[in-house]
Amino acid sequence: MQTVALQLETLDTPSLIKYIKELEESFNRQIRELTNENLLLKEECAIAKYKQYARSSEQLKLDPNQKLLFDEESVIKNSKEPMDDIEYKEVKSYKRRKCGRKPIDPNLPREDIIVDIDENEKICGCGAKLNRIGEETSEKVEIVPQKIKVIRFIRPKYACRHCEGTEDEGKKTVRIAPVPSSIIPKGIATPSLASHIIINKFEDHLPYNRQEKIFDRIKIAISRQDMSNWQMHIYAKIKPIFDFLRIAIKQGPVMKMDETTVQVMGEKGREDTQLSYMWLACGGLPEKPVVLYEYRETRAAYNAKKILEGYKGFLQTDGYEAYDSALKGNEDIIHAGCFAHARRHFIEAAEISSQEGAA
Repeated sequence: MQTVALQLETLDTPSLIKYIKELEESFNRQIRELTNENLLLKEECAIAKYKQYARSSEQLKLDPNQKLLFDEESVIKNSKEPMDDIEYKEVKSYKRRKCGRKPIDPNLPREDIIVDIDENEKICGCGAKLNRIGEETSEKVEIVPQKIKVIRFIRPKYACRHCEGTEDEGKKTVRIAPVPSSIIPKGIATPSLASHIIINKFEDHLPYNRQEKIFDRIKIAISRQDMSNWQMHIYAKIKPIFDFLRIAIKQGPVMKMDETTVQVMGEKGREDTQLSYMWLACGGLPEKPVVLYEYRETRAAYNAKKILEGYKGFLQTDGYEAYDSALKGNEDIIHAGCFAHARRHFIEAAEISSQEGAA
């Protein structure tokens, strides 16, 4: 402090004034920076609380005093163009959905049961027979539990009792029809059973151990190990379809991609707690859309690059940096963002701050 004081004493009046102004500007700049940093930390804290405790649906409560992002009404009012030049279109009125039970699909088969009164009640007190003047109908749904049947393939054997095949050289002594082809050779699963098991597994999320118990209840023994082996065998058979999907998904002008976590148990060389990823791509021709799922162990950019090999067109993704890395130097693909992801930041800003222009 003494050194600074001695330096100030050596300065003339203009230099001293200049030094004080520079010092004042430095202090003001530090105050602004600290104020902005404090405001930023407050908003980050508010956003963290909002994400943790607020509802997850992105619904914005409109305040009449809060300006919208695109306030079209004020733009029209402040516009210098004549109002007569503005075109209007008729908007259809809103139809409210009818309350109550939805009608049962008329294409479902019906079984009619007549619930009639006794014959003696069909006679009037005057002695005349009552006439049927109408009816009331009500419907109930009945479900028939699933049935399992066993298909037996009986292959008759043929042989010659006269010469025992000695006169028919070049042919087998005992003749029998070949075994019908099956997607799982020497297995008991028919295409209907295999598809039923796989749909339950992947569409209805019903694990094999639960399906095993369901089969036990209807007196059929199918172990979870058998079901798992059938799944892997069928995958090997239909694998060429995936190669076709990889080609078809790149034939359209637009493709969308995303990735989500998935946990795989018992994977060779990896811990059960490690997260893997399912990469999802949606594209193809508009009249023939294609959805492709690709399992990968990591979220690295080369996975996206591998899926996009040979594709030309628009790619829409979220803000994950791996897509930018995968498309680096690729002029055949135009990377497009997502309005839904961008909108979230405006929703968060509107929820945590009531200041105009906070977004």
